[in-house]
Amino acid sequence: MPTPTSPSWNLHFEIDDGVATDPARPRTRVGPVPQEPHHGWSGGFGPALAWKHWPRNGVTGLPMMHALTLWLPAEFQRAGSEHPGLAYFASSGESMPTEQVQADPGSDDPFLADLARAEDHPMLRRRTDVLDAEHALVWLTADELARGPRAPAPDVRRPGEHRHDSQLNAWDDAGRHRRIWLAPRADPNGGLAPRESWERSSEDGYVSPRDEHSQLVEWARSLHLVSHLGGTSFPVNELPTGLTPWYLELEEIGLLNFGSGNAQIDLESGAFGWS
Repeated sequence: MPTPTSPSWNLHFEIDDGVATDPARPRTRVGPVPQEPHHGWSGGFGPALAWKHWPRNGVTGLPMMHALTLWLPAEFQRAGSEHPGLAYFASSGESMPTEQVQADPGSDDPFLADLARAEDHPMLRRRTDVLDAEHALVWLTADELARGPRAPAPDVRRPGEHRHDSQLNAWDDAGRHRRIWLAPRADPNGGLAPRESWERSSEDGYVSPRDEHSQLVEWARSLHLVSHLGGTSFPVNELPTGLTPWYLELEEIGLLNFGSGNAQIDLESGAFGWS
């Protein structure tokens, strides 16, 4: 197998008796809990953001569900060394409300008053997918990473108000807190921009994970269906355009829904999509 030009990393999630590549599937366990410090976490607790900076859904106004926070390896810190981490927040695109909630600082509705105090984090990057579902990325300082995990502020909604069951949010969809470790990935395509899985090996050194019969080759089998930073991508359909070597590929961990596929989040170009 060719030597990669740069490291790539698998995400290992904490489970009851160790770590696994998919916390919902115990058979993906890869070993005991590492002794080294963890590199992030998934679940409802976010990084140490001021509550006013917790990303809000632009239509419902609800605080978005925290999916994961990562302390990134140096080569993936594409916003600069002063922002060594990244948090990803998600919502759902099913039955998206059409009427935008209006914040009101003088309202007797505590939710609308709370929403009026919200403002975008300086390093917030919003993304919208093919179903118009909203996603948010926040580049984090070392302090925002080190002081996390932090629970979202208490739910201020009055009973029966501002409920959108089709939309993931921080108050209704917490998800189990799990630590994450990054593990070196034996991937020949580390340091190279990903290509469609059906493409053949290319002049830049990218090695196809599939043979002439479209079957995964031996080295690729252990990498398939594993969330990771960099290296070979395994999209279900087509990749988003503009991906660089510095991307995160996420499987459907926790409550995330990518239509039974996975998502690609580029840390350099900002490209985003799922398939």
